[in-house]
Amino acid sequence: MNQSSALFSGRRILLTACVVFSAGFFSAVQAESVDPDDEAIRYVGRFTEDYRFAWTGAEIETLFQGSTIAADLQVVAAPPAGLTVVVDGEPHFLKIGPGRGTYTLAEGLDPNEVHRISVVKRSEGARGTVKFYGFELPDGGELMRPDAPDRRILVIGDSITCGYGNEASDPKEGNTVENENGYMSYALIAARELDADAMLICWSGRGMYRNRGKNNDQKGTLPMLFDQTLPFDGEIEWDHSRFVPDVIVINLGTNDSAELNGAKPPLPKEGFVETYTEFLKRLREMAPDSVLILSIGPMQSGPVAGWLPEIAEEFDNASVLIYSKFQGKEDIGGHWHPSVLKDQKMAQQLVEVIEASTGWTTGSN
Repeated sequence: MNQSSALFSGRRILLTACVVFSAGFFSAVQAESVDPDDEAIRYVGRFTEDYRFAWTGAEIETLFQGSTIAADLQVVAAPPAGLTVVVDGEPHFLKIGPGRGTYTLAEGLDPNEVHRISVVKRSEGARGTVKFYGFELPDGGELMRPDAPDRRILVIGDSITCGYGNEASDPKEGNTVENENGYMSYALIAARELDADAMLICWSGRGMYRNRGKNNDQKGTLPMLFDQTLPFDGEIEWDHSRFVPDVIVINLGTNDSAELNGAKPPLPKEGFVETYTEFLKRLREMAPDSVLILSIGPMQSGPVAGWLPEIAEEFDNASVLIYSKFQGKEDIGGHWHPSVLKDQKMAQQLVEVIEASTGWTTGSN
């Protein structure tokens, strides 16, 4: 880790009042503002040119020297939003509502030490599009750019990948900003274990060929949303050259398989397999050397689990992962989705498959 970078430009002195994890205000202090285009700030995931982000797992990372750090943030669509703020490895939940505010992310730190901070989108794309205006440090504070991992993982999925209700205390509890923790999704746990940057493109209820709704909806499936920088904005196309993954993981088919007690016809194999295969061809054009992992589970897998090996046979460096079923109530979160404990178990399965497919080992990057 390079901790010797010099202080970067694009900063100004101002007075500001800060929100302490949405818990109220404290007195104004002199602070130094750092613009979002500062070279010391590293972005992982999809961000617009004006620093809006919404997909699960989108991350803002930097190193800093100072006793306090704050962020200037605004939920610009579908408020509120949930973020996980990680300071020196310790995660904390931050909920932000409508309106622009300056949120204290850490305080009372040793000003002589270099600290690492990450701000990670933990609520899914339908719950809050956030705009980042920059960091604020005490007068004399300094930012340094963190090193980037050499490994990159792309995970495309539905509510399971988003961490839907994984912190819920009861299966009957619905998904909320408070109990949906994408930071503890199996996908991001696995990425951290492998020391890899991760991009998650996931949305509850969406599928590969059709969505979960009763009307056999085929609009806004994940292949249709995949090129968008923001989930709700089809006008801003993502530049795939900005993130070329080494590993591509897909966990779709659970929603496709849902028949809702006979309200929908069975999932047609031909349509699903053709859509899946064409999507994989697109992904391989984007990342020709990528390892493909076709997965499903641990909720309803339907016939898809049996079709995935057939699809995988059409591609080099492609494997299939069927996540193990729930083993007990401790595995179950809100609306019978995986709990954080189950996410951890799924992450271990995914890590093992990635290691076998790539030769990577944990902690060796």
